[in-house]
Amino acid sequence: MKINLIAAFCIAGCALFGASGPKVPLWPEGKMPSAQANQTEKPYLIWHVPEKITTDAVMISVSGGSYMGCGVDGFEVAPIRDYLLAKGMTVVTMKYRTPRPKDLPKHVTAWQDAQRTVRLVRSEAKARGLDPNKIGFTGCSAGGHLALMTAVSSQTPAYEPIDAVDALPCNVNFAVPVYPAYVVADGLNQHNAKGGNDLSDGLAPELAFDAATPPMCLFHGDKDGWSAMNSVRVYHKLRTMGIPAELHVLALEQHCFQSNPRPGTPAATWKDRVWEWLVSMDVVTGHPAVWTADWQRILPCRNLEKVADFTPGVWRTVEWGNAILTAVKDSALWLKGDWENFELDFEYKLDPGANSGVIIYCSDVDKWIPNSVEVQLLDDSADKWKNDAPHLKGAGLYGHVGPKVAGTTRPAGEWNRMTVRAQGKRVQVINNGVLTVDADLSVWTSAKTNPDGSAIPPWLSRPWAELPTRGRIGFQGMHGQAKPYFRNIRIRTLGK
Repeated sequence: MKINLIAAFCIAGCALFGASGPKVPLWPEGKMPSAQANQTEKPYLIWHVPEKITTDAVMISVSGGSYMGCGVDGFEVAPIRDYLLAKGMTVVTMKYRTPRPKDLPKHVTAWQDAQRTVRLVRSEAKARGLDPNKIGFTGCSAGGHLALMTAVSSQTPAYEPIDAVDALPCNVNFAVPVYPAYVVADGLNQHNAKGGNDLSDGLAPELAFDAATPPMCLFHGDKDGWSAMNSVRVYHKLRTMGIPAELHVLALEQHCFQSNPRPGTPAATWKDRVWEWLVSMDVVTGHPAVWTADWQRILPCRNLEKVADFTPGVWRTVEWGNAILTAVKDSALWLKGDWENFELDFEYKLDPGANSGVIIYCSDVDKWIPNSVEVQLLDDSADKWKNDAPHLKGAGLYGHVGPKVAGTTRPAGEWNRMTVRAQGKRVQVINNGVLTVDADLSVWTSAKTNPDGSAIPPWLSRPWAELPTRGRIGFQGMHGQAKPYFRNIRIRTLGK
């Protein structure tokens, strides 16, 4: 009866944060690879959709069980599932085949199920409003080992293709292995005989660490018989490959540390660390991941003159340790070169009443106002701006497009983050994780009236449809008496 009550609580808990779908078989009837007579229960996945979706990422979650058993509602799955659902993230739980297959390595059938699950999730992602390139995988113990295999060996096929779904890639884009077992050679089938401490012992041969290996966040208890060195060695390998990773080794904690954690300890709050890592890696922020190598850093930099043109004495760096840039006059700073098909990512804050902007597609820096597109940066809450028309508000395109979602700019003095994505005639703006603009400039054939009927300010005298989609990028200086501040400016080019 107690077990039934616990199961009922887990199911009810999930209902608090979203809706769970039906069991979806992983394999078409008669097509399951490496079918084993001793594995009588067919593998499946379940979609769990949050009540309010806040991110287009999805996490696949599996349990451990020594590859002898696998649950979808236990303490290794339900807590992280419900935590992510409450945060607004879609979760897929998966039951892989157990017990261990006969005459095959212990993990093979589970690995096949994992690769198939990733492909099935990727095949449905767009239809569900999710990003097929934001798929994560987490698991504990044997499930942590499975998470590792799925993450680091996706270029090795675990089975022969059976249908069109298998034409999709099976790599994941981030992974959270939790006290993974079977990683180091002294513990491939049992507790690490030498504590994982002999660095001459290699890693498990099934861990390929191939070119598609993604960033990871690893958790392990320091007193775990499946040694914390399993995670430490993985972290070291990722570090040698230049792949961002985060490692949490919890002092005094055993295997399954989250099953009965002491209040106030890292074992009780580890899920918060997962979310913080997802934020830091831009998985759930709505902004692009700026840790990838294709970004050019503009600020901070040691010599601003090498990357930008500006009037001496107007733009200056304050708080050198934080590399914050501001201006004392209304004179723009222009990035060197002409730019097309790009993403610009930066942080900004505004003094009370500030009115600034970011300028793109500028074909004349001396007469930039009619010959460019301006992304408005505005202290919307200031008395002098709060009654302005929507197409003059912050996080919109000045004079032409109001923000799709109002009020995304934080109060004066607080830092904001913005991404401007420009591809040909399409311009998108993401402000503090919210898409505020998605505009097709070719629709603006008039210089007097916007497509919605609102009047365009007369000083914006050139129709957007006529603007070139290649030009200078600028940051407007102190317009009026209130300063803007900028930091962490990055840019990268995009395909057409």
